[in-house]
Amino acid sequence: MLKAKRVTSIRSSLAWLVAVCLLPAIVMAAVLLTYDYQRQRAELVRDTLAHARAMMYLVDREFAGAEMSLRTLSTSPSLAGRDFAAFQSQSMDVLRKHYANNIVLIDATGQQLINTARPYGQALPKANNMAQLERVLKSGRPDVSDLFIGPVLKRPLINVAVPVYSGSVVTHSLVAVVLPEHLQKMLEGYRFPEERIAIIVDRSGAIVARNRDAERHIGERVSAQLTQRMGETEEGLLESVSRDGIPVLTVFARSAATGWGVVVGIPIAVLTADLWRSLSLLVGLAALLLTSSVGLAWFMGGRVVRPVRALRSVALEIGYGKAVAVPELGIREVDEVGRALAQASSRLAAANEALIDSEARMRGIVESATDAIVILDDSGNIVLFNFAAVTMFGCSREQAIGTPFNRFIPERLRADFAAQLLTQREESHPEQGGASAEVALAMRSNGEEFQVEISFPQVLAGTSEVRTLILRDITARVRIQKALERSNLDLQQFAFVASHDLKTPLRSIGGFVQILERNHAASLDDKALALIRRTSDAVRRLEQLTDDLLSYARVSSHPKPFILVQVREVVNDVMQLLGAAIDDSGSVVTVGDMPEVLGDRTQLVQLLLNLIGNGIKYCQGRTPVVRVSAHRAEREWVFCVADNGIGIDARHHEKVFEVFKRLHTQQEYPGTGIGLAVCRRVVEHHGGRIWVESAPDEGSTFSFTIPDTSAESSSP
Repeated sequence: MLKAKRVTSIRSSLAWLVAVCLLPAIVMAAVLLTYDYQRQRAELVRDTLAHARAMMYLVDREFAGAEMSLRTLSTSPSLAGRDFAAFQSQSMDVLRKHYANNIVLIDATGQQLINTARPYGQALPKANNMAQLERVLKSGRPDVSDLFIGPVLKRPLINVAVPVYSGSVVTHSLVAVVLPEHLQKMLEGYRFPEERIAIIVDRSGAIVARNRDAERHIGERVSAQLTQRMGETEEGLLESVSRDGIPVLTVFARSAATGWGVVVGIPIAVLTADLWRSLSLLVGLAALLLTSSVGLAWFMGGRVVRPVRALRSVALEIGYGKAVAVPELGIREVDEVGRALAQASSRLAAANEALIDSEARMRGIVESATDAIVILDDSGNIVLFNFAAVTMFGCSREQAIGTPFNRFIPERLRADFAAQLLTQREESHPEQGGASAEVALAMRSNGEEFQVEISFPQVLAGTSEVRTLILRDITARVRIQKALERSNLDLQQFAFVASHDLKTPLRSIGGFVQILERNHAASLDDKALALIRRTSDAVRRLEQLTDDLLSYARVSSHPKPFILVQVREVVNDVMQLLGAAIDDSGSVVTVGDMPEVLGDRTQLVQLLLNLIGNGIKYCQGRTPVVRVSAHRAEREWVFCVADNGIGIDARHHEKVFEVFKRLHTQQEYPGTGIGLAVCRRVVEHHGGRIWVESAPDEGSTFSFTIPDTSAESSSP
C-alpha cells in the first residue's frame, strides 16, 4: 500500500519558512561563539605556557646558583689538603649565604665524609643516591637528582652535585641538599591564578612542589601519559585528570638542562564556563525569537488562509459547470486567482459543449467503423462494444457491456491471452501513438472459433490509461493465403519436375549430336558440321539455363536451419571452385578479415561464387583484380566484392538483378542472366539487401548485408 503524501498548510509553511530563515543566523551565532571559545582557549594556553616557562627558568636559576656555589667550594685548599674539619667550617659559611639545607662531601665509594647537618667527626652513613654519584664520577659534570629520601635527615630531598677533581680524576662528589619546601615557597610566591593547578616535577615525574595541598601530594607521580609526553618534547599540552579528580587541560615546560618540569593544569570547567553562559544566552534568545516569529507568521498565515478557503466553494461550483462571480477578498494575488476562476468557468462551459460535440462525432466514427472496437476497464470488463463487434461476435451490446472480454476467447487460450494483454500494457507507450497487432483465435457467442487480427492502441484519458482492442476478422484472408501457399508449392514442384524432365531429353540430344559428329564428320560438309556445333552449343546453354533455374528455385523452396558460418571458410571454398578460372586468367583475388554470421553455408558459397566469378569474367583486355572485404555497420555486416572490370551503366544498376536480364550477347560473355537474381534471392533469404556501385570502364562494387545476430542478442 502506497504511503499517503504529506500535505502542509499555508500557516505551517509560513512557520517553517520563518524557522528556516532564522536557522542560518542561529547557526552563524553558534559558529562565532565556538570560534571565540577556540580563540580564548588558545590565548589561555599561550599565557599559561609562558608562566610555566618563567617558573621553570626560576627553578633552573636556583639549581644553577647552588651549582656555582659548590664549584667555588670544590676548589678550597682545605679540601685538597684533606682538612675536612676546616672544609666543613667553610661549607657552613657558604650555607649562611645560600638557600641549601646542608652540604655533603661523598667519596668515590659513596661514603659521606662531611655533612653539615651533623657535627664534624660524628659517624656518617653511606649515601643512598648512588645513581647520581655514578653519573657525576663518570661524566665529570654537575647533576641535579630526582626527589629521594635522605639517609641522614630521613625526609624528601633534592641533591645538586658537582664533581671534585684531584688532578684530572674525579675523586669526590660535593652535594648541596635542597629541601622541597624551598621550591614550594618559590611556587607559591609566583602567584599563579587561583583556579590553576601548578606543580614542579623531577625527571621521573614525581611531584616536588604543588600550589594546592602540597603536603598530601609531595612524592606522588603524575600520570604515565604526562610523563611520556614530557619525555618526548620540552613543551606541550594534553587533556588529563588532576590528582583531585578535576578534568584539566595540562600545559607543561621541561628544562633541557635538568630534565625537571613545571606543569600547569587549567580546569576544563574554567575554559568552558564562558562558552556555556554564551550558549545558554544564545539558546534563550533563539527560542524567544523563534517563538515570536513563528507566532507572527501563524497570525499572518491565518489572514491569507481565510480568503483562499473562500475560493474553495467557488472551485466546487466550477466543477459542476456553473458560471461563478468571485467577490473581492482583500489580497491582490487571491483576487487575481478569483478573476482567473471566473474566466475559467466560462471557458469550461464552452469546452464542455465542444466535448459533447466531439464525443458525439467520435461515437459516430466508432459505430460506423468496419472493424470491431472494444474498450476494457482495468479489470478487463467491456465498457464499449461497437456495432461491428456486435456483428462479429453475434452478441448484443446489452449482453456484452460489463462482462469480461475473455468470454470471446476459447477457454484453453484465455490464460495466454491475459498474459499477452498484460505484456501489451507494460510495453505500450501512448505518447508515441503506436499500436501493435497480433493474430489470435477468437470465439463467437455460438461457440464458433475464427481467426482475428487484434491491435492494442493505448490512449491516455487524463492521467489514466484506456485499453482499446481493435479486432478484424481475417478468416477470408487466411483462406486466400493458404490457397496462395498451395499454389506456390505446386509451382515449385512443377519447376523441379519440369527441370528434371528437361535434362533427360537434353542429354539424349547432346549425345546424338556428338555421335553424329564423331561417326559422320568425314561425310558431312562444312555447313552440316557448323549446324552440329550450333546444336551442341544450344544444348549446353539449355542445360546451363535449366541448372540456373533449379538453383534459383531452391533458394527458398528448401530452406535449411541457419547455423554459424565462418565467411572466411566460405571464401576459401569459392577460391578452390574457381581455381582453374583464376589460373587461366591470371586473376588477383585479395580477401580481408571475414566475420562469423548466421546463415546457410551452401547458399553463401553460391552467392560469393557468382559475385567473384563475375568479377573475373567481365574483365575484357585486362588482368582481373577482385577485392573481397567486410566491415561492421549498425546491427549488420556489410560485405563488398570489388573488381576492375568493364563496369555497369547507372541506368542498369537495378536491372542486373532481374531474372534473364543480360547486358551483353552470348558471344561477348556467355551466361544465362540468372546469377545475380540468385544472389539477390540468397541475400533476401538471409534478411539483408544487395546493391551495386559502378560506372562504365571503372569497375564494379557489389555490396550486400547480413544481420549481425551477436548485436541483436546483446541488445537490451
